[in-house]
Amino acid sequence: MRTLARRLASTRLTMAAFALLATGTLASYHLAQPPAFFMAAPLALVALNLAAAIVLRPALRSGGLGVFHLALLACLLLVGWGRMTHMDGRVEVTEGAPLDPAQVEVTGAGPWNDQAWRRAEFLQAGWEVDYAPGLRRGHTRSEVWLPGEASARTIGDDTPLVLAGYRFYTTPNKGFAPVLRWQREGEEAVTGALHMPSYPAQDWNQQNTWTSPDGQVLKFWLRIEQAVPETATWTLAARTIPAVLVVEAQGQRHELRPGAEVRIAGATLRYERLTGWIGYRIFYDPTLVPLLAIALFGIAGLACHLWGRSARLLPLPQELAA
Repeated sequence: MRTLARRLASTRLTMAAFALLATGTLASYHLAQPPAFFMAAPLALVALNLAAAIVLRPALRSGGLGVFHLALLACLLLVGWGRMTHMDGRVEVTEGAPLDPAQVEVTGAGPWNDQAWRRAEFLQAGWEVDYAPGLRRGHTRSEVWLPGEASARTIGDDTPLVLAGYRFYTTPNKGFAPVLRWQREGEEAVTGALHMPSYPAQDWNQQNTWTSPDGQVLKFWLRIEQAVPETATWTLAARTIPAVLVVEAQGQRHELRPGAEVRIAGATLRYERLTGWIGYRIFYDPTLVPLLAIALFGIAGLACHLWGRSARLLPLPQELAA
């Protein structure tokens, strides 16, 4: 058993474990959705190597140095746990509509993630984005309503909405969303919002297509009637921007303002109103707060150890030595 512990505590294994950790880190940056074990497995190996060294060498587990190494071991285990339970995702939510978990795109998640984001609920209200001259994006203010709360919450790029530990941050992605109502004679009406490309990043490309329930392909173009003020300070709020919705169907072109409708092959398309959509980044890692606490504890232990060593090494003043 002691022979096995010596092998686990060897410096060769330390170097190999750190090489694997570096490889896993680089792979995580270059792959779209790297497996969690790319980071978790090398971290577990480093933690095993450190634990064996602590067991075999009493100096590593005594006094402030012992506190530091135990904290370091706990941090390694927590980081590995975080990689196995984390989640990163993104979603677009329309003004006046609730969050739809089915629309969440998961960009990365550990195999032990609890998927509590599927039960997240909020209603998207209005949003505003401040811009400085040169289209430099400033503060984003997005209002959301939570079930049972009497007032809306305001969130942004650095002020997240936290639901069951999952953090929703606003992103630069936002734009217009015309609300459309489609109804064939004698059938139920279908109402929904069509998300246009991000604005003002793609102000020249405000177009999209939609296939109706009966298979007709409709092309839409949103003609913004307000120029982007590139040399002034301004605030973007989708609901306040005047725009005309251009519809192309069956070789015909129609221009609609909010409240207008058009007949297309036995069906009625009504342009209800212009609203907006905003993108969110979803982040979850339950280990961040414990990591901070344990790291501070380990730093305190290392500081005590170094202070004790320096106190022993400093020579006494002559008058005290006499």
